[in-house]
Amino acid sequence: MTDPSSPDGPDPDAPGPPAWHELADGQSVTAQVIGRIYRPGPGGGWWYQLRLPIWAEVQLPDRITVEPDSIVMRVPARLVNPIEGIDYSVVPTRREQPPGSSAAAPAGRWCVQHLPAPAGGPGRRVIHHESCWVPTGNADLTLDQALRELARPGSEACTACEARHLPRF
Repeated sequence: MTDPSSPDGPDPDAPGPPAWHELADGQSVTAQVIGRIYRPGPGGGWWYQLRLPIWAEVQLPDRITVEPDSIVMRVPARLVNPIEGIDYSVVPTRREQPPGSSAAAPAGRWCVQHLPAPAGGPGRRVIHHESCWVPTGNADLTLDQALRELARPGSEACTACEARHLPRF
């Protein structure tokens, strides 16, 4: 089993055990299982990374021919069925971070840029990372404070800096 916190996916060139995969037209074909990913949240659950063997056209100097190739894809687990007697314990497995998790937020300090209110409207606040090129003053907020500011009505993350990776709740 791979490190569940690893951002790296399975090696698409590594061999994997075979399984049945249901194609969009209802056919079942054999594919190699090269990874297992748990995705929390809506549309999540278990997904499999598969390698499907195909034929690919090859242009040679004197002719066109075909040779074996493959495509790599991710599909929901409901479209993959194990083959009896095959060991799947060698398949690399990982879990993705839940949507909105602050674990992936960049480290560092943060600041709030107060923008004037349009006539009759509320003011806006833009959250910036300390590395942002937009001059905003001192970056004196912690990540937790920046997330609280971002949750306030009228706040938004800067789209030009690391603040764009902050989760919205």
